[in-house]
Amino acid sequence: MTSPQKQVKLSLQTKLLFVITLITTLALLGNSALTYISAVRVNEQASAKRVGELFGIFEKLVERSTQSFEDILTQVPVDAYSGDKPSSQPPALLSLNPSIESMALHQFDGRRVRQWQADSPTRAPGETLDERLITIVSEQQQPLSRIFCITSCYQISFVPVISSDGTLFILSAVRNLQQIFVDFAVLTGADVAFLKSDSSRLEPTISSNAASTSPLIREIQSLTGFLSQDKTVYTRTSAGLYAAARQPLPSRYTVTPINTVILSDDSDAQAQIQDSLKGGLIASAIALLITILLTYLALRTALKKLVNLSKAIPMLSESNYDRLRDSLQRYTRKPGYLDEVDQLNFTVLEVADALEEMETAVAEHRQQLVHKIAEHREAQDFNDVLVNDSPLVIAAHTLQGDIKLLNNYGREMAGWTRLDVDHRKITDLILPDLSGHSITENLTPLISGKQTRLQTEQLIRSSSGTVSDLMWVHARVQANNEPLILSVGLDITERRKTESRLRWLSKHDNVTDLLNREAFHEEASLLIQQYSDSHLVDLMLLDIDKFASINDMYGFHSGDSILREAARFVERLITCDTIIARTGANEFCALLIIDKDDYEQNGHPLHNRPLHFYSVLDDDTVEITLTGVLATYAQDGYNIDELVSNSAAALRGLKPIERGKINRISESIDSRALRQEKLQVHDSIVKALSDERFVLLYQPIYNLSKERISHCECLVRMRSEDGHLVSPAAFMDIAKENGLMARLDLLVLRMALEQLGAWHRQDVDLKLSVNITAATFESDLFIKELKSLLLETGARPSQLIFEIVETEAINNLETARELCERLASLNVQIAFDDFGIGFTSFEYLRDLPVDYIKIDQSFIRYLYKRKSDQLLVKSMVDMALALGKKVIAEGVEDDGSADLLRNMGVHYLQGYYISRPRRVSELDLNYTMTVQ
Repeated sequence: MTSPQKQVKLSLQTKLLFVITLITTLALLGNSALTYISAVRVNEQASAKRVGELFGIFEKLVERSTQSFEDILTQVPVDAYSGDKPSSQPPALLSLNPSIESMALHQFDGRRVRQWQADSPTRAPGETLDERLITIVSEQQQPLSRIFCITSCYQISFVPVISSDGTLFILSAVRNLQQIFVDFAVLTGADVAFLKSDSSRLEPTISSNAASTSPLIREIQSLTGFLSQDKTVYTRTSAGLYAAARQPLPSRYTVTPINTVILSDDSDAQAQIQDSLKGGLIASAIALLITILLTYLALRTALKKLVNLSKAIPMLSESNYDRLRDSLQRYTRKPGYLDEVDQLNFTVLEVADALEEMETAVAEHRQQLVHKIAEHREAQDFNDVLVNDSPLVIAAHTLQGDIKLLNNYGREMAGWTRLDVDHRKITDLILPDLSGHSITENLTPLISGKQTRLQTEQLIRSSSGTVSDLMWVHARVQANNEPLILSVGLDITERRKTESRLRWLSKHDNVTDLLNREAFHEEASLLIQQYSDSHLVDLMLLDIDKFASINDMYGFHSGDSILREAARFVERLITCDTIIARTGANEFCALLIIDKDDYEQNGHPLHNRPLHFYSVLDDDTVEITLTGVLATYAQDGYNIDELVSNSAAALRGLKPIERGKINRISESIDSRALRQEKLQVHDSIVKALSDERFVLLYQPIYNLSKERISHCECLVRMRSEDGHLVSPAAFMDIAKENGLMARLDLLVLRMALEQLGAWHRQDVDLKLSVNITAATFESDLFIKELKSLLLETGARPSQLIFEIVETEAINNLETARELCERLASLNVQIAFDDFGIGFTSFEYLRDLPVDYIKIDQSFIRYLYKRKSDQLLVKSMVDMALALGKKVIAEGVEDDGSADLLRNMGVHYLQGYYISRPRRVSELDLNYTMTVQ
């Protein structure tokens, strides 16, 4: 055996130091590289962010400079230039502010009164633009400024001013923007320039540094194409490292599209990163040298222990345990601080002890093995007993099919004796499968040796003719050096019978033995495809009338009996080709395949057929009636799902007079798509209620006697998941149909009272009008909810008006009267909404304690044009005034109608003429009408 010393070519210590040095070097270099890359990336991101901030700073600078310029213009004394003796001297501002190129004074209709020019005036953007901007200033009465570029860039500002005699003028001025660009450069240290959006040249119209900015823009554009991008670019140029970006100047500042270009010098930051990288590399080199030295000192003693251990381990294979212990003794007697090598020394000693014990144990186990063999023989005998008494068919046969062994259970199933097994073939025991393949053919893979195990399902027939179904597992085994096939069969006859019954039940109703819904839909779809071109295909949906009452009166057992009788009745009722199914608790479906020639000669096979039969339940003779709906393929639906869905909808919508007979689907029935659309809207409403995605708009109502806004009507809108506001016309009817109005009314009431409470805390004297529906004011909990919300929000009830639809109030007069009285006790006012579109009655209006009537907008919209509407509205107003009610006219859209309503004695106006519905922050509560 070669000694370990002669095998060592390179010491482990050297290898470890080399590997540690290499890994440490790579780690330090990698860390430095990653740090540098990360620093560069972070610097680029910071530069991009800073460029974005620079755009914001520049826009703020332009905005503040514009505002300051407009404020200066408002201080120009216009009296000196607008009176009978206008001054011939130009305004002092023209000479004091060198950036101003020209000034002009205009009348409010746009006519120019005076104009002054600087020494070197520029060309203004044009009279057409002046007229358009003056028109805007005249309408808004607010200053307006716009930037335009010709050979350079200028700003033209229009400011409304008023003379001492109250005459309104517009003062305009054109100034050069160069000072803004210089201020920006001084403030930020970055360069900025304007480029025309429609210009193919890269020459800036104006910039903070004309000498350097233009070449830089051309160079960066050639390198990156940044002018056609919407992001910040970071590139090295001949002037250094720059971050550059282009962004359109907001249209509120410009006459024509202008691009703002910002260039930010980042060379200093890049130099700092490189200096940091150099320092990091030097520090890494020093750390590497220290690491190598410390590693060498740390590994020296441990490696000596490891060399000694490598010499001791081969002693284990020689069972020289005492010598091994002696060689490790000096390192294990006083180990000091333990390390992994010391642990390995102790582990080797433990292994030596274990091996020594194991050799002693092997001798003992040898004796025990002899005893185990004897026990195994006894177990073999026991296995023979299990084979013969097992409830499995166990057969062993040769590759040629000769049976060598068949257990007792197998002989019983085959009806054989022990002697009958001799000279029998496996094919005599196991019958061919359903495909006609014999057991020998199925076992070909085992016989050829391609497989060692396979599974089949085949029959056994006894000598008496009884057939049993067995699941077989076949395996190829060796017995006495002879290949055999062991076949084990489990009797699954009863399981197959159960599965057959379950398959039948999966397609049939277990009460009526008819097809179930799933099987009906599947077979009906196939029949429609097969016969829709050559035959008339109808779907009949039948429902047992008052079936729930039969279950309640006679019990569910009798109900099942009625279902079976109804199934047999439907089978007798239909004489053409059909399939019939029970598709609901008391619902049957039948698909009728009708010959077209027979239909033309004899009519529909179900025409005038009675839909009733008699049954005896608990000694009572009961008449059972059915109601049906008949749908025709392609006319009432293009597939079985549509036919069933539309028929079910038609059946639900039948009137009582249509019960007890077969009805055709009405053309007025909603389509399935429309029903699905309504369901989707219903789901959207429910989710919006849960998410509180309803918002209120407020439409002011004008008090003609006080000439001010006295209160507002809150109008609800639903905010969709994508943020759009949905009109009530799209969801209100569906909410009413599905009983959601009470929840919606309470949500609107809560938001309205919260706003009313906020106005109260802000000392805003304004009433708020809220619509409530019948579903809400008929609720017993409404008054309780109202009191709770008033207390919670701090709203004053005297500032609250409830609007009740007139037709809803009249249809529920007693409920409306009681509600109005209870609300009046709380100091809450009531208004009749949509007055005039229902059966307006003096008696009802007199008896109900309402404070306002709101004439419906259908009478107001064309009031100025229709004499008949004027007469009707006049009569309503006179009636309301006679009863002491205040009148609100809705839908006022023009001044002519407003004047007519004022002369008729109407108290309040509401409509687009006053204001559109707006958010609370957009309301103009100081609005005043101009009286003609």
